[in-house]
Amino acid sequence: MSSGDPRRLAAKLSRRLVPLQPHTPVFAEVPALPTIVVNHMLEPPGQVTGITRFLFALLLALAEISGNDIILVTSWLESELPVALVGSRIRVISVPFHRKLSVNVARQGNIMARLMREHAPAVEFNPNPLGFFAGRWPRIITVHDLYLKLMPQAYPKRHRLTWNLLFPLSARRADVIIVPSGSTRDDLARFHPAVAHKAIVVPEAPAFDLSSPLTAAPVAGRYGLIVGNLSPNKNAGVLVEALALLEREGLSVPVVHIGRDAQGVLDAAQRKHRLTTPIVTKPGISDGALRSAYSNAAFFLNTSLHEGFCLPIVEAQFCGTPVIASNRSALPEVAGDGALLVDATSPEDVAHAIKVLWTDEAAARALSERGQINVARFSWDKAARLLLGAVHCAQARSSHPALALTAGERATSTAEGK
Repeated sequence: MSSGDPRRLAAKLSRRLVPLQPHTPVFAEVPALPTIVVNHMLEPPGQVTGITRFLFALLLALAEISGNDIILVTSWLESELPVALVGSRIRVISVPFHRKLSVNVARQGNIMARLMREHAPAVEFNPNPLGFFAGRWPRIITVHDLYLKLMPQAYPKRHRLTWNLLFPLSARRADVIIVPSGSTRDDLARFHPAVAHKAIVVPEAPAFDLSSPLTAAPVAGRYGLIVGNLSPNKNAGVLVEALALLEREGLSVPVVHIGRDAQGVLDAAQRKHRLTTPIVTKPGISDGALRSAYSNAAFFLNTSLHEGFCLPIVEAQFCGTPVIASNRSALPEVAGDGALLVDATSPEDVAHAIKVLWTDEAAARALSERGQINVARFSWDKAARLLLGAVHCAQARSSHPALALTAGERATSTAEGK
Protein backbone atom coordinates (compact mmCIF):
# COMPACT_ATOMS: atom_id res chain seq x y z
CA MET A 1 0.00 0.00 0.00
CA SER A 2 1.38 3.38 -0.93
CA SER A 3 0.18 5.84 1.66
CA GLY A 4 1.64 9.17 0.55
CA ASP A 5 1.37 11.43 3.61
CA PRO A 6 -1.45 9.95 5.72
CA ARG A 7 -1.30 12.74 8.31
CA ARG A 8 -1.90 15.39 5.66
CA LEU A 9 -4.70 13.35 4.08
CA ALA A 10 -6.40 12.77 7.42
CA ALA A 11 -6.15 16.43 8.37
CA LYS A 12 -7.48 17.61 5.01
CA LEU A 13 -10.46 15.29 4.98
CA SER A 14 -11.25 15.71 8.68
CA ARG A 15 -11.86 19.43 8.09
CA ARG A 16 -14.81 18.39 5.95
CA LEU A 17 -16.35 16.21 8.64
CA VAL A 18 -19.43 17.36 10.51
CA PRO A 19 -19.80 16.02 14.08
CA LEU A 20 -22.38 13.25 14.11
CA GLN A 21 -25.54 13.86 16.09
CA PRO A 22 -28.10 11.31 17.29
CA HIS A 23 -30.65 10.91 14.53
CA THR A 24 -34.37 10.38 14.87
CA PRO A 25 -35.77 9.17 11.53
CA VAL A 26 -38.35 11.53 10.06
CA PHE A 27 -40.01 8.87 7.93
CA ALA A 28 -41.45 5.61 9.20
CA GLU A 29 -40.17 3.57 6.28
CA VAL A 30 -36.74 3.20 4.69
CA PRO A 31 -36.82 3.28 0.86
CA ALA A 32 -37.22 -0.33 -0.27
CA LEU A 33 -34.83 -0.41 -3.21
CA PRO A 34 -31.91 1.99 -2.89
CA THR A 35 -29.25 2.00 -5.56
CA ILE A 36 -26.13 0.19 -4.35
CA VAL A 37 -23.03 2.05 -5.51
CA VAL A 38 -20.00 -0.22 -5.15
CA ASN A 39 -16.68 1.52 -4.54
CA HIS A 40 -14.00 -0.80 -6.00
CA MET A 41 -11.48 1.94 -6.78
CA LEU A 42 -8.79 0.98 -4.27
CA GLU A 43 -8.01 -2.46 -5.73
CA PRO A 44 -5.51 -2.60 -8.63
CA PRO A 45 -6.89 -3.42 -12.09
CA GLY A 46 -6.42 -6.88 -13.52
CA GLN A 47 -5.15 -8.35 -10.24
CA VAL A 48 -7.41 -10.85 -8.51
CA THR A 49 -6.76 -9.94 -4.89
CA GLY A 50 -8.67 -11.61 -2.07
CA ILE A 51 -10.87 -8.53 -1.75
CA THR A 52 -11.65 -8.51 -5.47
CA ARG A 53 -12.43 -12.22 -5.45
CA PHE A 54 -14.81 -11.69 -2.53
CA LEU A 55 -16.52 -8.75 -4.20
CA PHE A 56 -17.08 -10.29 -7.62
CA ALA A 57 -18.66 -13.43 -6.15
CA LEU A 58 -20.88 -11.38 -3.84
CA LEU A 59 -22.03 -9.04 -6.62
CA LEU A 60 -23.03 -11.90 -8.90
CA ALA A 61 -25.23 -13.33 -6.14
CA LEU A 62 -26.61 -9.89 -5.29
CA ALA A 63 -27.63 -9.27 -8.91
CA GLU A 64 -29.50 -12.59 -8.90
CA ILE A 65 -31.54 -12.13 -5.73
CA SER A 66 -32.22 -8.39 -5.52
CA GLY A 67 -34.12 -5.83 -7.52
CA ASN A 68 -31.74 -3.06 -6.53
CA ASP A 69 -29.90 -1.11 -9.18
CA ILE A 70 -26.20 -1.88 -8.77
CA ILE A 71 -23.39 0.36 -10.02
CA LEU A 72 -19.84 -0.97 -9.88
CA VAL A 73 -17.23 1.81 -9.89
CA THR A 74 -13.96 0.05 -10.53
CA SER A 75 -10.38 0.51 -11.68
CA TRP A 76 -10.86 -2.57 -13.89
CA LEU A 77 -11.71 -2.21 -17.54
CA GLU A 78 -14.94 -3.90 -18.53
CA SER A 79 -12.95 -6.25 -20.77
CA GLU A 80 -10.95 -7.43 -17.72
CA LEU A 81 -13.98 -8.32 -15.63
CA PRO A 82 -15.38 -11.86 -15.37
CA VAL A 83 -17.73 -12.66 -18.24
CA ALA A 84 -20.58 -13.46 -15.87
CA LEU A 85 -20.26 -10.08 -14.17
CA VAL A 86 -20.26 -8.15 -17.45
CA GLY A 87 -23.24 -10.19 -18.64
CA SER A 88 -25.27 -9.38 -15.53
CA ARG A 89 -27.45 -6.32 -15.03
CA ILE A 90 -24.73 -4.55 -13.05
CA ARG A 91 -23.74 -1.22 -14.55
CA VAL A 92 -19.96 -0.83 -14.75
CA ILE A 93 -18.13 2.50 -14.57
CA SER A 94 -14.37 2.18 -15.15
CA VAL A 95 -12.09 4.88 -13.74
CA PRO A 96 -8.31 5.37 -13.77
CA PHE A 97 -6.38 3.64 -11.00
CA HIS A 98 -4.16 5.70 -8.69
CA ARG A 99 -1.64 3.65 -6.71
CA LYS A 100 -0.92 6.48 -4.26
CA LEU A 101 -3.50 6.16 -1.51
CA SER A 102 -4.02 9.88 -0.91
CA VAL A 103 -4.72 10.52 -4.61
CA ASN A 104 -6.96 7.48 -4.89
CA VAL A 105 -9.07 8.45 -1.88
CA ALA A 106 -9.43 12.07 -3.02
CA ARG A 107 -10.50 10.86 -6.46
CA GLN A 108 -13.08 8.59 -4.85
CA GLY A 109 -14.66 11.60 -3.16
CA ASN A 110 -15.41 13.44 -6.40
CA ILE A 111 -16.78 10.36 -8.16
CA MET A 112 -18.86 9.04 -5.28
CA ALA A 113 -20.38 12.42 -4.42
CA ARG A 114 -21.66 12.80 -7.99
CA LEU A 115 -23.05 9.27 -8.19
CA MET A 116 -24.75 9.44 -4.82
CA ARG A 117 -26.51 12.66 -5.84
CA GLU A 118 -27.55 11.29 -9.21
CA HIS A 119 -28.90 7.99 -7.88
CA ALA A 120 -30.40 8.96 -4.52
CA PRO A 121 -31.60 7.19 -2.51
CA ALA A 122 -28.38 5.25 -2.60
CA VAL A 123 -25.97 3.40 -0.32
CA GLU A 124 -22.22 3.12 -0.86
CA PHE A 125 -20.75 -0.34 -0.41
CA ASN A 126 -16.96 -0.41 -0.10
CA PRO A 127 -15.36 -3.91 0.00
CA ASN A 128 -12.30 -2.27 1.61
CA PRO A 129 -11.92 -0.82 5.11
CA LEU A 130 -10.36 2.40 3.79
CA GLY A 131 -11.76 4.88 1.31
CA PHE A 132 -13.27 8.34 1.02
CA PHE A 133 -15.08 9.06 4.28
CA ALA A 134 -16.13 12.73 4.25
CA GLY A 135 -19.30 12.41 2.17
CA ARG A 136 -22.73 12.61 3.76
CA TRP A 137 -24.50 9.46 2.58
CA PRO A 138 -25.24 5.97 3.92
CA ARG A 139 -22.03 3.96 3.79
CA ILE A 140 -20.95 0.34 4.32
CA ILE A 141 -17.28 -0.59 4.64
CA THR A 142 -15.72 -4.04 4.95
CA VAL A 143 -13.10 -5.14 7.47
CA HIS A 144 -11.71 -8.50 6.36
CA ASP A 145 -9.15 -8.75 9.16
CA LEU A 146 -7.14 -6.71 11.64
CA TYR A 147 -3.62 -8.05 11.03
CA LEU A 148 -2.12 -4.58 11.44
CA LYS A 149 -3.38 -4.52 15.03
CA LEU A 150 -2.92 -8.21 15.84
CA MET A 151 0.71 -8.46 14.66
CA PRO A 152 1.92 -4.89 14.01
CA GLN A 153 5.59 -5.84 14.21
CA ALA A 154 5.24 -7.80 10.95
CA TYR A 155 4.20 -4.77 8.86
CA PRO A 156 6.05 -1.62 7.76
CA LYS A 157 5.65 1.45 9.94
CA ARG A 158 4.01 3.46 7.13
CA HIS A 159 1.26 0.83 6.79
CA ARG A 160 0.56 0.97 10.52
CA LEU A 161 0.54 4.77 10.50
CA THR A 162 -1.88 4.84 7.57
CA TRP A 163 -4.25 2.44 9.32
CA ASN A 164 -4.10 4.19 12.68
CA LEU A 165 -4.84 7.57 11.12
CA LEU A 166 -7.40 6.69 8.45
CA PHE A 167 -9.34 3.66 9.67
CA PRO A 168 -10.86 5.38 12.75
CA LEU A 169 -12.16 8.13 10.44
CA SER A 170 -13.48 5.61 7.92
CA ALA A 171 -15.15 3.53 10.64
CA ARG A 172 -16.65 6.58 12.32
CA ARG A 173 -18.41 7.68 9.14
CA ALA A 174 -19.57 4.19 8.16
CA ASP A 175 -23.10 3.21 9.15
CA VAL A 176 -22.36 -0.51 8.87
CA ILE A 177 -19.08 -2.42 9.06
CA ILE A 178 -19.21 -5.82 7.40
CA VAL A 179 -16.93 -8.49 8.87
CA PRO A 180 -16.57 -12.09 7.59
CA SER A 181 -16.59 -13.92 10.93
CA GLY A 182 -17.43 -13.70 14.60
CA SER A 183 -13.70 -13.78 15.29
CA THR A 184 -13.13 -10.62 13.24
CA ARG A 185 -16.11 -8.97 14.93
CA ASP A 186 -14.46 -9.71 18.29
CA ASP A 187 -11.15 -8.28 17.05
CA LEU A 188 -12.96 -5.11 15.96
CA ALA A 189 -14.52 -4.79 19.41
CA ARG A 190 -11.12 -5.29 21.03
CA PHE A 191 -9.20 -2.70 19.02
CA HIS A 192 -11.96 -0.28 17.97
CA PRO A 193 -14.68 -0.58 20.64
CA ALA A 194 -16.36 2.71 19.71
CA VAL A 195 -17.57 1.26 16.38
CA ALA A 196 -18.11 -2.37 17.38
CA HIS A 197 -21.90 -1.93 17.42
CA LYS A 198 -21.83 -1.28 13.66
CA ALA A 199 -20.49 -4.76 12.81
CA ILE A 200 -22.59 -7.24 10.83
CA VAL A 201 -21.16 -10.69 10.07
CA VAL A 202 -21.37 -11.68 6.40
CA PRO A 203 -19.55 -15.01 5.95
CA GLU A 204 -17.88 -15.79 2.64
CA ALA A 205 -18.26 -18.91 0.48
CA PRO A 206 -16.34 -20.76 -2.26
CA ALA A 207 -15.64 -18.17 -4.93
CA PHE A 208 -14.71 -20.17 -8.03
CA ASP A 209 -15.50 -19.01 -11.54
CA LEU A 210 -17.11 -22.28 -12.60
CA SER A 211 -16.91 -21.30 -16.28
CA SER A 212 -13.12 -21.60 -16.10
CA PRO A 213 -12.19 -25.04 -17.53
CA LEU A 214 -10.52 -27.65 -15.34
CA THR A 215 -6.91 -28.50 -16.09
CA ALA A 216 -4.48 -31.24 -15.18
CA ALA A 217 -3.12 -31.44 -11.64
CA PRO A 218 -0.27 -28.96 -11.01
CA VAL A 219 2.27 -31.78 -10.53
CA ALA A 220 2.37 -35.51 -11.17
CA GLY A 221 1.74 -37.86 -8.26
CA ARG A 222 0.41 -37.16 -4.76
CA TYR A 223 0.94 -33.80 -3.09
CA GLY A 224 -0.25 -31.55 -0.30
CA LEU A 225 -1.47 -28.02 -1.03
CA ILE A 226 -1.21 -24.54 0.43
CA VAL A 227 -3.04 -21.62 -1.19
CA GLY A 228 -2.60 -17.87 -0.80
CA ASN A 229 -0.13 -15.04 -1.05
CA LEU A 230 2.32 -15.49 1.81
CA SER A 231 1.83 -12.47 4.03
CA PRO A 232 3.31 -12.53 7.57
CA ASN A 233 0.16 -13.94 9.19
CA LYS A 234 0.36 -17.10 7.05
CA ASN A 235 3.20 -18.52 9.19
CA ALA A 236 4.48 -20.63 6.30
CA GLY A 237 7.82 -21.39 7.93
CA VAL A 238 6.25 -23.92 10.31
CA LEU A 239 5.19 -26.04 7.32
CA VAL A 240 8.78 -26.29 6.10
CA GLU A 241 9.90 -27.30 9.60
CA ALA A 242 7.17 -29.96 9.72
CA LEU A 243 8.18 -31.35 6.33
CA ALA A 244 11.81 -31.46 7.45
CA LEU A 245 10.77 -33.46 10.53
CA LEU A 246 8.92 -35.95 8.33
CA GLU A 247 11.89 -36.29 6.00
CA ARG A 248 14.09 -37.19 8.97
CA GLU A 249 11.56 -39.94 9.72
CA GLY A 250 11.91 -41.18 6.14
CA LEU A 251 8.61 -39.73 4.83
CA SER A 252 8.92 -37.27 1.94
CA VAL A 253 5.70 -35.33 1.23
CA PRO A 254 5.61 -33.12 -1.91
CA VAL A 255 3.74 -29.83 -1.40
CA VAL A 256 2.48 -27.33 -3.97
CA HIS A 257 1.99 -23.64 -3.15
CA ILE A 258 -0.55 -21.70 -5.22
CA GLY A 259 0.10 -17.97 -4.83
CA ARG A 260 2.91 -15.47 -4.49
CA ASP A 261 5.81 -15.43 -2.04
CA ALA A 262 6.87 -11.80 -2.44
CA GLN A 263 8.88 -11.76 0.78
CA GLY A 264 10.69 -15.02 0.06
CA VAL A 265 9.37 -16.76 3.20
CA LEU A 266 9.37 -20.23 1.66
CA ASP A 267 12.73 -19.77 -0.04
CA ALA A 268 14.37 -18.69 3.22
CA ALA A 269 12.85 -21.53 5.23
CA GLN A 270 13.77 -24.13 2.62
CA ARG A 271 17.36 -22.89 2.46
CA LYS A 272 17.52 -23.24 6.25
CA HIS A 273 16.05 -26.75 6.41
CA ARG A 274 17.27 -28.08 3.04
CA LEU A 275 14.23 -30.09 2.09
CA THR A 276 14.91 -33.09 -0.12
CA THR A 277 11.60 -32.43 -1.90
CA PRO A 278 11.24 -28.63 -2.17
CA ILE A 279 7.85 -26.94 -2.18
CA VAL A 280 6.75 -26.01 -5.71
CA THR A 281 5.22 -22.52 -6.09
CA LYS A 282 2.78 -21.75 -8.92
CA PRO A 283 1.49 -18.15 -8.90
CA GLY A 284 -1.24 -16.69 -11.08
CA ILE A 285 -3.24 -19.73 -12.18
CA SER A 286 -6.82 -19.79 -13.51
CA ASP A 287 -9.84 -20.70 -11.41
CA GLY A 288 -10.15 -23.97 -13.30
CA ALA A 289 -6.52 -24.80 -12.52
CA LEU A 290 -7.09 -23.88 -8.87
CA ARG A 291 -10.08 -26.23 -8.61
CA SER A 292 -7.99 -28.98 -10.18
CA ALA A 293 -5.20 -28.31 -7.68
CA TYR A 294 -7.64 -28.66 -4.76
CA SER A 295 -9.42 -31.71 -6.16
CA ASN A 296 -6.22 -33.67 -6.79
CA ALA A 297 -4.48 -32.80 -3.52
CA ALA A 298 -4.06 -35.37 -0.74
CA PHE A 299 -4.66 -32.57 1.78
CA PHE A 300 -4.93 -28.80 2.09
CA LEU A 301 -3.03 -27.06 4.88
CA ASN A 302 -3.34 -23.66 6.56
CA THR A 303 -0.98 -22.76 9.43
CA SER A 304 -1.98 -19.11 9.87
CA LEU A 305 -1.61 -17.29 13.15
CA HIS A 306 -4.48 -14.95 12.24
CA GLU A 307 -7.22 -15.05 9.61
CA GLY A 308 -10.34 -12.98 9.16
CA PHE A 309 -12.12 -15.88 7.43
CA CYS A 310 -9.79 -18.01 5.21
CA LEU A 311 -11.58 -18.57 1.93
CA PRO A 312 -9.23 -21.43 0.85
CA ILE A 313 -10.57 -23.62 3.68
CA VAL A 314 -14.12 -23.61 2.32
CA GLU A 315 -12.82 -23.87 -1.24
CA ALA A 316 -10.87 -27.00 -0.30
CA GLN A 317 -13.88 -28.49 1.47
CA PHE A 318 -16.06 -27.69 -1.55
CA CYS A 319 -13.64 -29.72 -3.69
CA GLY A 320 -13.59 -32.62 -1.22
CA THR A 321 -10.01 -32.04 -0.11
CA PRO A 322 -9.17 -33.07 3.49
CA VAL A 323 -8.22 -29.96 5.49
CA ILE A 324 -5.58 -29.33 8.15
CA ALA A 325 -6.07 -25.93 9.81
CA SER A 326 -4.63 -23.82 12.57
CA ASN A 327 -6.64 -23.75 15.78
CA ARG A 328 -6.44 -19.95 15.99
CA SER A 329 -8.63 -16.92 15.20
CA ALA A 330 -11.46 -17.56 12.69
CA LEU A 331 -10.19 -20.93 11.45
CA PRO A 332 -12.05 -23.23 13.89
CA GLU A 333 -15.21 -21.17 13.33
CA VAL A 334 -14.96 -21.55 9.54
CA ALA A 335 -13.59 -25.10 9.31
CA GLY A 336 -16.10 -26.52 11.79
CA ASP A 337 -15.92 -30.28 12.18
CA GLY A 338 -14.40 -30.62 8.71
CA ALA A 339 -10.71 -30.16 9.56
CA LEU A 340 -7.87 -31.48 11.66
CA LEU A 341 -7.03 -28.53 13.90
CA VAL A 342 -3.37 -28.09 14.85
CA ASP A 343 -1.21 -25.83 16.98
CA ALA A 344 0.27 -23.60 14.28
CA THR A 345 3.30 -22.83 16.43
CA SER A 346 4.22 -26.54 16.72
CA PRO A 347 6.07 -28.18 13.79
CA GLU A 348 5.55 -31.52 15.53
CA ASP A 349 1.77 -31.06 15.65
CA VAL A 350 1.65 -30.03 12.00
CA ALA A 351 3.89 -32.94 10.97
CA HIS A 352 1.64 -35.42 12.81
CA ALA A 353 -1.50 -34.16 11.04
CA ILE A 354 0.20 -34.36 7.64
CA LYS A 355 1.37 -37.92 8.38
CA VAL A 356 -2.16 -38.99 9.35
CA LEU A 357 -3.74 -37.78 6.12
CA TRP A 358 -0.84 -38.94 3.96
CA THR A 359 -0.82 -42.50 5.33
CA ASP A 360 -4.41 -43.20 6.49
CA GLU A 361 -6.79 -43.31 3.55
CA ALA A 362 -9.86 -43.96 5.71
CA ALA A 363 -9.12 -40.96 7.94
CA ALA A 364 -8.63 -38.74 4.91
CA ARG A 365 -11.88 -39.93 3.33
CA ALA A 366 -13.86 -39.34 6.54
CA LEU A 367 -12.42 -35.85 6.91
CA SER A 368 -13.28 -35.08 3.28
CA GLU A 369 -16.90 -36.06 3.92
CA ARG A 370 -17.11 -33.92 7.06
CA GLY A 371 -15.65 -30.99 5.16
CA GLN A 372 -18.28 -31.26 2.44
CA ILE A 373 -21.00 -31.23 5.10
CA ASN A 374 -19.45 -28.18 6.75
CA VAL A 375 -19.09 -26.11 3.59
CA ALA A 376 -22.81 -26.41 2.92
CA ARG A 377 -23.25 -23.78 5.66
CA PHE A 378 -21.78 -21.14 3.36
CA SER A 379 -23.16 -19.68 0.14
CA TRP A 380 -22.97 -16.40 -1.73
CA ASP A 381 -26.76 -16.35 -1.86
CA LYS A 382 -26.81 -16.19 1.96
CA ALA A 383 -24.05 -13.58 1.92
CA ALA A 384 -25.97 -11.45 -0.59
CA ARG A 385 -29.11 -11.56 1.54
CA LEU A 386 -27.11 -10.49 4.57
CA LEU A 387 -25.64 -7.64 2.53
CA LEU A 388 -29.12 -6.50 1.55
CA GLY A 389 -29.99 -6.43 5.24
CA ALA A 390 -26.88 -4.36 5.84
CA VAL A 391 -27.93 -1.94 3.08
CA HIS A 392 -31.26 -1.25 4.76
CA CYS A 393 -29.56 -1.09 8.14
CA ALA A 394 -27.16 1.55 6.78
CA GLN A 395 -30.10 3.62 5.58
CA ALA A 396 -31.81 3.37 8.96
CA ARG A 397 -28.65 4.25 10.88
CA SER A 398 -27.46 7.00 8.59
CA SER A 399 -27.31 10.42 10.16
CA HIS A 400 -27.64 12.07 6.76
CA PRO A 401 -30.76 10.84 4.90
CA ALA A 402 -31.30 14.23 3.27
CA LEU A 403 -29.58 13.21 0.02
CA ALA A 404 -32.73 11.32 -0.88
CA LEU A 405 -34.96 14.40 -0.48
CA THR A 406 -35.87 17.37 -2.60
CA ALA A 407 -34.93 20.84 -1.41
CA GLY A 408 -38.43 21.47 -0.01
CA GLU A 409 -38.52 18.13 1.78
CA ARG A 410 -35.09 18.85 3.29
CA ALA A 411 -36.41 22.02 4.89
CA THR A 412 -39.46 20.19 6.27
CA SER A 413 -37.43 17.28 7.68
CA THR A 414 -34.96 19.70 9.31
CA ALA A 415 -37.77 21.58 11.02
CA GLU A 416 -39.43 18.37 12.21
CA GLY A 417 -36.12 17.01 13.51
CA LYS A 418 -35.49 19.97 15.83
